Amino acid sequence: MRTLPLAIASLLIATQLRAAPAAAPPTAATPAASAKPNPFDVPFEKYSLPNGLEVILHRDPSLPLVAVNVWYHVGPSSEPKGRSGFAHLFEHLMFEGSKHVGHEFDHLLESVGATNVNGTTSWDRTNYFETVPRQNLELALWLESDRMGFLLDALTPERLEVQRDVVKNERRQRYENSPYGASELAMYESLFAPDHPYHGAVIGSMEDLSHASMDDVKAFFRAFYAPSNATLAIAGDFDPAVAKGWVERYFATLPTATRPSTRMSLTPPLTASVRKNVEEPVQLARVALGWLTPPAYSPDDTILDVVATLLAGGKATPLYQNLVVKQKVASDVSAALDSNRLTSMFEIDTTVAAGTPPKNAEEALNKALVAFATKGPTAAELDRAKRQIRLHVLTDLQRLDGDGGESGRAGTLQRMNEYLGDPGKLPTYIERMNAVTAEDVKRVSRQYLSPGTAVVITTLPKQEPAATGPGSAP
Repeated sequence: MRTLPLAIASLLIATQLRAAPAAAPPTAATPAASAKPNPFDVPFEKYSLPNGLEVILHRDPSLPLVAVNVWYHVGPSSEPKGRSGFAHLFEHLMFEGSKHVGHEFDHLLESVGATNVNGTTSWDRTNYFETVPRQNLELALWLESDRMGFLLDALTPERLEVQRDVVKNERRQRYENSPYGASELAMYESLFAPDHPYHGAVIGSMEDLSHASMDDVKAFFRAFYAPSNATLAIAGDFDPAVAKGWVERYFATLPTATRPSTRMSLTPPLTASVRKNVEEPVQLARVALGWLTPPAYSPDDTILDVVATLLAGGKATPLYQNLVVKQKVASDVSAALDSNRLTSMFEIDTTVAAGTPPKNAEEALNKALVAFATKGPTAAELDRAKRQIRLHVLTDLQRLDGDGGESGRAGTLQRMNEYLGDPGKLPTYIERMNAVTAEDVKRVSRQYLSPGTAVVITTLPKQEPAATGPGSAP
């Protein structure tokens, strides 16, 4: 029998008075135990319930906190045709109440001082997460299990309509009414064919969102929001035996469902350049170059991660020094790699300096890319880029869970599990990254980042119409 809200109210009082579990006594040092630990190794235990739910446990008693992080293996890469944006729509609906919790999800978490309570959607997954005081872990698990198993019992057409409008307004704010938002959307639409799941935006199209019916929403939930299509990570100060008992109590009773098949149609890179101009009400023009690159955590994806840092990971990098400092054709330049299951996206954004024609900035950028692919990085530059990446990862691992629910220790374990099937693969990624050579950098730059195969989105400042008629300025 599931715990009801009245019982949880008593639970809140009882768990706050419960003493923290005692730390395990230290063991005698052995030669193997005294060896310096790998700072990128996050200890974990992974197991599965009979209904298919994957569980990842990482214990760290240094702070009296526990992060709970649930990943559903559904995003645009899983959405059926005509259902774009459904995964993101559910990111909102999952906070709208469930059968036993009612609409008290946020209130209950706020009442115990929970932090980092949120959910996010990416191309391949949707996640939900919160960090609670250690004595409130049971509450967090109960809440997550209730919306996993009993969301539809509380969903009404009125609540669907409210969240549909919220999502559509979010799309307007991010793309239609945000600086460079329309250009970002044009990039995704140009990189991918209309029938590709990454075409458009994670948030979905206005048309598909408008046509979403209650039957559509219920069918989508039943297909993807089941224990067999989810992974639960718990990281922090908890007693593993007690936590396992709570996981069994609240999740094992949820029904088994067939896990949906994962779409694995990989996307080949473009073979020719695609160009598009977008007029927006901005003051400075922007030139964005985008490429399709190998899927997440493939060998070349790791090298391209290093390339992004080498090209524009700071003011000492070639693109910033060349375009901003020396030629002064840009006011800023950045490079980013978005790694995903079907393909990754490498993008370079150049904000054009005031008074500079965008074509001049694009020409300078292309020349710098060709020169970089020919010459490659120096040993010092390559070493600096690797140190930057290692420092970023180590800083991120200081937290139990990070922004967006895919960083920190809980998020990192989830991300490795999502893309590599093993939560403990971070050290392998670091080893591969450390082994990248200057020849590797030159090869992937020539192979994937050629100006001749880029999607080029040029953002042009929109000219305001001249005022006419009575009262207009001369």
